[in-house]
Amino acid sequence: MAGKPWRLKPALYTTTLVYVAVQVAFLSFLCSYYNYGIVNVTRWTLDRLEEYEYTREKIKWIKEFWKDTKDNMKIQPRKATVEDIKASNDLPVEAEVKLGNEMQILNAEQLALFDGSRASRPVYLAILGRIYNVDKGKKHYGKGGGYHFFAGRDATRAFVSGDFTEAGLVDNTDGLSHEDLLGIRDWVSFYEKDYKLVGVLIGRYYDANGNPTKELKDVLARMQTAAEWRQSKAAEAEVFPPCNSEWHQNSGGRVWCSMKSGGIQRDWAGVPRLLYDPNTKQQRCACVKNFGVGLSPHGAKGNSRGDLDHPNLRQYPKCSPTANSCRLEND
Repeated sequence: MAGKPWRLKPALYTTTLVYVAVQVAFLSFLCSYYNYGIVNVTRWTLDRLEEYEYTREKIKWIKEFWKDTKDNMKIQPRKATVEDIKASNDLPVEAEVKLGNEMQILNAEQLALFDGSRASRPVYLAILGRIYNVDKGKKHYGKGGGYHFFAGRDATRAFVSGDFTEAGLVDNTDGLSHEDLLGIRDWVSFYEKDYKLVGVLIGRYYDANGNPTKELKDVLARMQTAAEWRQSKAAEAEVFPPCNSEWHQNSGGRVWCSMKSGGIQRDWAGVPRLLYDPNTKQQRCACVKNFGVGLSPHGAKGNSRGDLDHPNLRQYPKCSPTANSCRLEND
């Protein structure tokens, strides 16, 4: 009848379901009889489907979509901006936590009860032994949320490592770089600003009385060292700004200098050089002032060569010493 929605008859529903059930049972029997697991069946099926262009394109699209979805679910590492670097000493983490009447001192087993799986309890997480109530972000930290793995535990290391396996969801900071330590400090500052501090966790960073441990003080001292390192890098970036760069798989890459390269605004562009760091044994591309008085303590004064004679600078191979741009060969 015109205008009346078409519906499948109940008998046909039943027939369809029975047919599907029989097919599933038959496939299960074959897999079991020939000891051929479902993974093998799936792989064989996908291989057959990819023989056809239409299905191959669809499978490729699904894989790319899933990859993008997983990438979007990851916590992206914080990259320091010039403003971050200049303000890196402004946000220290205090070891002492004032334990008022509302503050709690919990052990790991007690904290685990606040993992978002119990409707009667708020969601807590800890970082550097500091416990925060993140219940207002329950859609993220609660059961089924993208960051649920942080709930009910101290997973300090995972905030910067991106390792969200059980092996990675731990609280130690051994071997972390300066940038990683500052990243943890930034996360603590974030939780201090957006969520309520409700207590401390007994263990690595606080004792049973809620007092900071020696390890916490050591970590905070390392953070201070990292902040000073970042400040020195900021000063270095003013003298030797990073280069612009691009890379192509087939043709190789290019580095070049401009008056805004590296995010450092200035009235000179400079020329590309390799700047060697004797502490880290690494090198990077730096734009070097090539005229007038140098900006570094090693800069030549009065000979109009800027900082070109700095001992840690090297010329790019096969690049003119006066060129503003240098090609990088594809290895």
